[in-house]
This record gives sequence, structure tokens and C-alpha cells, in this order.
Amino acid sequence: MLRSLLLPLQFAPLLLAGLFAVLLFLALKVGLMGIPLEVILLSWFSKYCFALLDAALSGARDAPVLSVEMVNPIEQRPLAQLALIGAGILLLIVIDTYLGVALTLLAAALLLCVLPASIVLLALTANPFTAASPAALVRLIHGMGRSYAALLLALLTAVGALALCWATFLPLLCALALSLCLLMLLFAALGAVVHQSRWALGLEIRTPEEQRSERAEREHSAARRHVLDRAYGLVRLKRREAAWREIQAWIAPHGRSGSALREYVALLEAAADWDDPVLGDRLADEYIARLLALAETGHALEVLTRHLAKHPGYRPALAKPLAGLAAAAGRPALRRTLDAVTQADTRPE
Repeated sequence: MLRSLLLPLQFAPLLLAGLFAVLLFLALKVGLMGIPLEVILLSWFSKYCFALLDAALSGARDAPVLSVEMVNPIEQRPLAQLALIGAGILLLIVIDTYLGVALTLLAAALLLCVLPASIVLLALTANPFTAASPAALVRLIHGMGRSYAALLLALLTAVGALALCWATFLPLLCALALSLCLLMLLFAALGAVVHQSRWALGLEIRTPEEQRSERAEREHSAARRHVLDRAYGLVRLKRREAAWREIQAWIAPHGRSGSALREYVALLEAAADWDDPVLGDRLADEYIARLLALAETGHALEVLTRHLAKHPGYRPALAKPLAGLAAAAGRPALRRTLDAVTQADTRPE
């Protein structure tokens, strides 16, 4: 959580805040001619704040860098949030007109309390109707529990700090820079607290490390399928040794020990469904041998049992030691099958 809170204090966000503060300062000094630049800068900065919120939500280690993709017109979450705030202000005007000041102040306090939840829902769903839904807001606030109270405290602190920046005699440029930094800190705090509460909220938010791991696994699986396709083509051409070399070339860097033995599982599952069982039998022999070398005897017997179920004609290369293991494990039917293989192999032709 602290890592996410410190995202705005990295080089890229600080540089962005300083650069935008200077440009806003110049735009304000120009007067009416600077209004278009002010609108563009505030639009880009608000979009960056939502990108910073997304990074904190996912538990990213590094703050995002402002890019063309980030400020494209498709990103309308800041505009939607501005529309929601505008709708809230109109609601307060109506309440003040018809119901009085006391209820207006109460409604204003309530809207201020749900503002962080509204920003989070808009960041998660990009749907302004969900961000304005009382039911969705209540579910989010209830799921976050005490963490939401900390968010409200952070919001009030940020509002107080912003007011202090503009009420004191700070130079305009400094006030602008501090205001931008405080806004980034607020968005980072929103993302950090929600990231910590993601399990309680039932949110499926993957960290960047998890996303990279999933991408690497997809690429690895695609490469394995390519190898299997080549090997299957060679098997269909009756070039079994060439097919086996393809399999061995893949196994060499991936399937020798530890968790990488799962490569044998994937390869064996695919090869076991081929019309020609020779390659599958060789894979089963090698896989079982690796498991025995690692003292995974129970696992080796399970692999043997599953492969025999698919290919009853399979004659394991290590039938004799496997028969002894089957007997020790109390599996007489498997032992008898292996004994029959051993006797057939030793029977003179």
C-alpha cells in the first residue's frame, strides 16, 4: 500500500506536475487567450490522474508515463466524473431552493462522503450510471469498511491543503504545482486502499506481475502447440525419430526438473490422443523415469495408470521396478499387468 501511495512521488509524475504547473501559469497570465490551453492541460492531467489510479489499483511498482494513448478522446472518465459533480451541484441548488439551507448542507456533506466511492466505481467500470448508483456506492463503502473512513480523512486533508495553498501568500506557480501533486496523491490513495480491499470487495484485480506471468504462459503454451503440431505432422509421415527429436528439443530447456515437469504432462496429454501411440509411449517412459529419479514414486504410478488406461498395449520400459513399487503400494492389479509385460519381454522368441 505504501508503494502505491508513493507512486506520485516518482520522477515521471513529479516532472509532469512541474511541467503542467508552468504551462498553466503561463496560460493564466495570458488571460482569455489561454483558456483553450488551460482546458487541454486540465483534461490531460485528469486523465493522467485516472491512469495513476489504475496503476495503484493493480499494485503497480512504477507510475505511468503520460502518453498519446492515455490522452486520447476515447478516455472519457474525467468528463463523466465532471458531469456527475455538476449534477450533484444542480441537485444542491434545487434542495436549497425548495428545502432550505440545513438540508442543503446535509446533502452536500453526503455527496462529499460518496465522492471517493464514485471516483473508484467510475475507474473500475467506466460507467457513470454505476458510479452514481446508490446501491453500488453503498456496496463499495460497506465492503471497504474502515478503509473508507481513511479515504474520507485523506479527502478532507487534501481539500484543506488545497485551500491552504491558495489562501496563503504562496507564489502562483508554487500553488499550482502543489495542487497538482496533492490531486495525484489523492487518486493514488484511492487506488491503494481499494487494492488492499480487493478481496473483501470481490474484485478480480491482477497485479502487473500476474499480468506478465499470464502473458508469458500464453506465449509459452502457443510455442508448445507449435512444436506439437510439427511433431504430429512428422508422425503422420511415419518420421517418428524426427518427431521425437522435435519433442526432445523442446523438453531440453523446459522439462528436466522441478515444476518444469509439467511440460511432460502437457506433451503426454497431447501425444496420447494421436493415432500412432509410439511417441506417447516414449514420452511416458521418459516422464516416469524422471519421476522415479526424483523419488516421486506415487506420482509415477499414477502417470503409468492413466497412460495404460488410454493405451492398454503400452509396455513400460521400467516395468520390473514399477511392478515392485505397485506391489509395495498395494496395487495388485497393476502389479500383475507389469509382471505380464516383464515376462513377455523376457520370453524367448
